[in-house]
Amino acid sequence: MSVDFGDGVENVKITVLTNNTTDLTFLTEPRFKGKVIQPMRKVVAAIAEHGLAMSVEVNGTNILYDFGGMGFAILKNLEILKVNPKNFQKAVLSHGHIDHFGTLMKVLPLLGPGKEIIVSPEIYKQKIVYASRSGEMVDVEILKEKYRAFKKEGKVYEMPGLKKKLLEKITVDNQQMLIETRTPVELASGVWTSGEIELFDETELTSNLFLKIDKMTFKKETFRDEIALYIKVKDKGLVVLTGCGHTGIINTIRYGQKLSGVKRIYAVIGGFHLIWASDDHLNRVANSFNDISPEIVCGMHCTGFNFNTKLFSLMHDNTTLGVVGTTFHL
Repeated sequence: MSVDFGDGVENVKITVLTNNTTDLTFLTEPRFKGKVIQPMRKVVAAIAEHGLAMSVEVNGTNILYDFGGMGFAILKNLEILKVNPKNFQKAVLSHGHIDHFGTLMKVLPLLGPGKEIIVSPEIYKQKIVYASRSGEMVDVEILKEKYRAFKKEGKVYEMPGLKKKLLEKITVDNQQMLIETRTPVELASGVWTSGEIELFDETELTSNLFLKIDKMTFKKETFRDEIALYIKVKDKGLVVLTGCGHTGIINTIRYGQKLSGVKRIYAVIGGFHLIWASDDHLNRVANSFNDISPEIVCGMHCTGFNFNTKLFSLMHDNTTLGVVGTTFHL
C-alpha cells in the first residue's frame, strides 16, 4: 500500500506537551543548528508524568498527537507553553494505553466543536501487562497456566481501558467527529497517519503484553491499534512520530518508507518502548538506526535509559533527548 504525500511540506514544528521528564538545565545544543530547542526556564512550573503528548504545526493545520497520562499534566503544560487547545483541528490517539489517553476525556471538551478525533477501532480491547525484567519472556501458555499466581505476586495486571460508549458520548456531546479506522488518514498535505503498521520483523514487537479475550483466554498482543504519524519534509525526508513504538520502531520506520515512497529518514521522535528489551535487542535496533542514519533521533517516554545511552555513543551527532517543552523545527 502507498499513499500520496505530494511534494512534502516546507517545514513542521513539533512540541512536546507531556513526557516523563522536565528539565530547566538541559541546554539547547548548537550541533542541531536551531532544529531542536530546549525550553529551559520557560517550563519552570511544567509537570512531568508517565505519558506522552505532542503538538504538530504544519501548513496551517494544528494536530494533537496523544493526550498524556492520568496525572493530567497536559492541562497545566498547555497553559505554561501557551498552546491554545482550541487551535487543534485534529487529534490522533496513538494506541489504547492509558499513558496516552489518560487525560483524553478532559482534553476533548477543550478542543471545541467540529474537530476530528482519529483512533483505531482496536483501542477498546482489554490489555494485559506482565511486568518483566529486561529480556524475560512469558508466552500465552505460561500466562494462562500461572495467571492467578502472577496476579498475587503483582507481576501481571490489567491495564485500565478506554470505553467505546464513553468516547462516543463525549465526542457527540462536544460536536466532534470520531473517526475509527485501520487505514491511513491524510491530516494535511504531506502528513498522514500510518493506519495498521506492517510487521516486517515480529521479533521487534514489545514482549509480555497480551490481549484478554475472556476470563482465562489470552492472545499475544500485536498492536493492531497503534498509529504513527508520517510527515514528508520537502528535500529533507520523512519525519516519523511514535507514541510507544510497540510494533517495533524499525518496523514503524520501514512502513513509513513503504507507505510514502520516501527512503530518506529525516527525524524519528517519540516513544520507542525499549525499556524492557534485552541488550542484544538494543544492539540490533541501535545498529539499524545507524544504518538508516536519521538526522535527528529523540527517544522519549518509554524508550529507556539503556537504549538512549547506547544510541548516543553510536550516533552522538544525531541523538538528543526531549523534555516537556522541547520543540523541533524541521
